[in-house]
Order: sequence, then structure tokens, then C-alpha cells
Amino acid sequence: MNRYLLLLCLIALTACATPSSPALPGATVPDGLGVNIHFTDAQPGEMEMLAAGGFRWVRMDFVWGATERERGHYDFSAYDRLLATLEPHHIRALFILDYGNPLYEADSSVRTEAGRAAFAKWAAAAAQHFAGRGVLWEIWNEPNGGFWKPRADVQEYIALARATCQAIRAAAPREVIIGPATSGMDFPFLEACFQAGLLEWWDAVSVHPYRQDAPETVTADYAHLHQLLARYAPRGKTIPILSGEWGYSSAWSNVSADQQGKLLARQWLINLADHIPLSIWYDWHDDGPDPKESEHHFGTVAYEYHSQDSPVYAPKAAYRAAQTLTRELQGYEFRKRLATGRPDDYALLFGHGDHLRLVVWTTASQPRALQIPASAGTFAVTTHTGDTAAPLEVQNQMLTITVSDAPQYLVPDRPNKLLARVPAAHPLRARLAPVSRKLMAVQVDNLDITPFRGTAALEWGETGTPPPAAQTIRFAAGETSRTLTFSLPDGAANANSEFRAGLKIRDGNIPACELPAQNFRPVSEDLFTNCHVAADGAAEVTSEQSLTVSTPPAPLFDQRIPVLQLKYQRAAGWKFFQTVPAPDANRSIPGQPRAFGCWVYSDGQRTAPRLRLTDATQQTWQPSGEEMTWKGWRYVEFPLDPATAHWGGAKDGVIHFPLHWDTLFLLDTPRETASQGTVYFTAPVVIY
Repeated sequence: MNRYLLLLCLIALTACATPSSPALPGATVPDGLGVNIHFTDAQPGEMEMLAAGGFRWVRMDFVWGATERERGHYDFSAYDRLLATLEPHHIRALFILDYGNPLYEADSSVRTEAGRAAFAKWAAAAAQHFAGRGVLWEIWNEPNGGFWKPRADVQEYIALARATCQAIRAAAPREVIIGPATSGMDFPFLEACFQAGLLEWWDAVSVHPYRQDAPETVTADYAHLHQLLARYAPRGKTIPILSGEWGYSSAWSNVSADQQGKLLARQWLINLADHIPLSIWYDWHDDGPDPKESEHHFGTVAYEYHSQDSPVYAPKAAYRAAQTLTRELQGYEFRKRLATGRPDDYALLFGHGDHLRLVVWTTASQPRALQIPASAGTFAVTTHTGDTAAPLEVQNQMLTITVSDAPQYLVPDRPNKLLARVPAAHPLRARLAPVSRKLMAVQVDNLDITPFRGTAALEWGETGTPPPAAQTIRFAAGETSRTLTFSLPDGAANANSEFRAGLKIRDGNIPACELPAQNFRPVSEDLFTNCHVAADGAAEVTSEQSLTVSTPPAPLFDQRIPVLQLKYQRAAGWKFFQTVPAPDANRSIPGQPRAFGCWVYSDGQRTAPRLRLTDATQQTWQPSGEEMTWKGWRYVEFPLDPATAHWGGAKDGVIHFPLHWDTLFLLDTPRETASQGTVYFTAPVVIY
């Protein structure tokens, strides 16, 4: 994957770059790293602090209404001042051509032919005014979200983008044009833009991959977007993906200021590993002091400006993380992710000539030891916020380090040939997905666009029970997902109805993906099939719903297991549907689960699957699965941890076992528009 994607990105960058035209950033750190700002005139000392953080880009609104206050007369002086301040620090600008102008449009969007013509003329004048100064011109900000009034309309956006691209190309043909800066990875919106031919005009596609889960989950989204780009890009043209805006608020319930620093480093590192040429962190500084307002706390530095201090803003952990990353990897390029066999362990190798640097961390819930082959020598260790840790000595050609969710930077004291020869990981993501006590499915995602051939083997925790035979797994070029099925041996289920399984996928002798053994306990068929459906939410929102044991449109692997059909129709507003056990049912859940899972046949209505549990203090916990944008069957996991939504009871955010079932399956319809649909699902399985 890595070599192939790197080649694609290099081809795209070479195509964009000429000696007299601005280009997308290269692969050397920190050439493509930056922050979003909200000013054209920096405070004294602010630009020096921004540059000292290692940021080489700023992203800033280039507002139509503020620069054309009289028809046909443009005042770009504020942005002249901004560029004049940026250029001595070798910082480049991404300007967002955005928002409406009351001279032409009533809303903050551009929906009329006259408005489009005026916007395109203004954009062309701006590109011509700043031509040759390295600006990236982005058409609009999140047109699929709340910034296109009164509501998002992809066809209106396409019409504006096409007219604007044509005007810029005519006025300033060497300028770089990007879009559409979607809120999230909105694949239907993106594909509509591609189908309309906008890739003929764009030099790169920008997205805002916001999420509240780990930044590493973006790799699968990038792989899917690469597929779409390969399908729709003009022949001979490769379109890079840009991470144009993305951050984590330190006011989110599951993100502290310290955690925000870890997430910034991991976000930038995973973007580098996925060959994303530009990564813009949102935001430069906090936008307000309210401790409960998440929008106020995306910054790398605090809100208050201190004119008499140096630095003028109080650095947060995120600032120190950015400064450390850009300093430790200055002048280095990403080379490969080393094969460790465990998909949640990350070991990224960077190089500058013969010099190597290694960055390691894990997404596992607990720290653990990681071993990497290396030649004899000592490695200096720096934490993600720049502190020096104890050096590590290679023992018996093996470097051993304890990894956690905080990246660490490792620098060998001499050239390290063995480290350079460690095989590259072929990024696979696997999930054990039990169908029944007799059948285990394994979902494998290829987070690459290159072929893969290996073997997949289930491993058992019980002794004396031989596992099923290993299976060959193949991915053709561009293929991203496969599901294998294994018949479980007769001894797989013990007296407690649990079974234990792990997984190893190998590429020849190289471990590609390993899942440690975990316990699975299926929910009883009686509890599941005797449930009923209840609608909840706003009382004034009308709905009709039904729950029946039914045959799904497409069979699951084991057609003997019961499947429930949830059919609903609802008016606009807040409404959700709960699958509730019978009043006299045994709702107890043994032990201390860490997650739940079930198979869901989705109708692609972008609904959200959830569960509800109560603990020993009557605290309610609501584990959530991924938004259901797909159609057909998919196995969904619902993690249970302190970050899970909870309320009532002890209100201490601590899970007090034992747990009891409140809702075996909850279908949420978060978009609050009138809708109807049908989903099918199997009984949940408890994961330990």
C-alpha cells in the first residue's frame, strides 16, 4: 500500500508543481502541517509563536461579502496584510472562497445564476491578485452542512464550483484549486461532485474527517475515497486527498487537554502514513473561555492573549505535541509502517537519507510491550510533548518498548540496517463477527488499494479442541472488504455458552494482522425473540413501528438463527425505537463485558444503532455503533468504556457491574427529518 500510494501522491504533486507555480506540499515534515485561523491581522507576538509551533500552513476564510462591498469593486487589503505577515515565517495560506454576499444573494449560499457569475468573477480576481504566492484556493466550506443556506444542495454547489473553477483557470491558470471541503466523509456528496466532472478542475479533494473515535479509523475512509477518485478521475490525472480541517475539542466529555495533545500527534502521523499531503488542525487557539462549550476548546493554545508575556498565549498539550512532532521529524519523510502483526500497534518509520527515526504508539486500551527488530545500539526516546525519557538499548537484535496511546519518538544513535529491513505492514483491519455458536465470520478490510494474498487462521483459547483449517484470503487491486466463515468445532462452546477465539492473518511468514483471543457469549434466543418495540423521543412526533421475526431480503450465513425486522415510519422531529425484553425476562448480563456485537441489515438511511444497559447503581449506559450508511449485512460492534454515553444512577461515569439489559437494539434517527425504513438484526453477543 504505502509504496503504491506514495507513488500516486508523488505523481500528483509532480503534475501540479512547476518552477513558476504554487504546488501542493511535499512529503517532508513539516511541509504539509498547519492550523485553521480566524484573523487577518495577527496580535503582536502571535505569528512568531505560530511559526515556533512548526506550523507551515494556515487555513482562513476569504469572505466574499467582506471583500466586495460595492458591486465590481474588490478590496483584498486585509489578505495582503496577512500574506505579508506569513511569508517571512515561510508559512503558506489556504484561502476558503466562501459565503454569500448580500449584494447578490439573500442567503449565505449562492443559488442564483447572477450570484454564481458574480462569485466566480470575484474568485478569479482574487486568484489573479495573489497569483504565484503559493495560495491554495478552496471553493466553499462544508457545503454539505450548515454553511449552505437554507439547506445543503449538492447540485447548487456543483453549479457554483464549476463556474468558479472555469473563471479561475481563465484568469490565473497556474493557481491550485481544491474542494469541496465536506463536513465529515460525506461519500454521497463527494461522489455527486465527481460524477459532475469537478475532478477535471480540482487539483486535490479536501475533506474534514471529524470524528469522536480514534483518528486511526480514518484510514478506512481514505481507502474508500481513493477508490472513488480512481473511478472518476480523468485519465492520467491523480487527485490527492487533503485533510483540510479536523480537530478534537478538549471540552468533549471523552477528551481532556492532555488527551487532545495525543490526538493531534496521532492525527498528523496517521495522515502522513496515509500519504495525505496537507493536514490542517482545527484550531490555532481556543475561541472562548466557556469550559462547557466544545466550540471554544479546539485550539492548540489557550484563549486569553497576554501582551506582556512570552509566549503571548498559554500553550496547551496540543501545541507542545505539534512542536515536538515537527522538531523530531524535521526534514524526514514517511517510509513505511512496520509489520507488528497487531492492527492496533503503530510503528512508523521515517527517513532522511540513511538516517532513521521511529514513532510508536498503540490504540489498545492498556500499555503493552512492543518488540521491533533492530541492529545493536541505543535509541533516544522523546515523549509526544517533548520530554526526554530513558534511552533504550537493543538486546539480541530486538528493540523492546512499552507503547501507550501517546506517541513516542525514537532516534537511533547510529545507522540501523536491521530496522530499515523490517517488512512493511500491509494494513488490514479484521473483526471477529460471530453468527452463532456454530459459525464464526471474520470481516477483513483491506485499507490499501494494492493486492494481498495471505492465510487467515482462527485460534482457540480452549485446550484440546482443534481449530478449523486455515483459509486463504485474497484481495484484488482496489478490493477493500472480504468476509470469511469458519464452522466452529463441536467443543467450541463450553458449559457457560461462551466460546473463545482469536485470529492470525499472515503474509507468508510476515504477520499481517493478529487479534488476541476473546470470549463471546450469545444472548439467549428466548430473550431475543420475545422482545417488543417501543418508540421514544418527543411526544408530539408521531410514528408507527413494528417488530417481527422475519426473513431478511438477503440471507445471513447461518439461516437457522432468528432475525428481527424493525419497520418504522415517523414524522419530523426527535424519535427513536427500542427493542425491549419482556417484563418477566431474565435481563442479567454475567461478568464484565467490554463490548457487544450483532449483525445488522441496513437500508442505508443513515440511522444509528445503539444498545442500552443499566448497572448496579441504576446508571444507564448507551454503547453506540457506527452510523448505518451501508445497504445490506454488516457486523456492528458497540464498545463499552468510560467514554460511552451514560446518565442517571451514581452519575460518576464509572461502570458498576453487574449489568442488565434495558434495550437489546436501539435504532436512532438523529437527522430528525420525516423518514421511514426497515432494518434487520440478529441477537447481540456479549464480548469479554
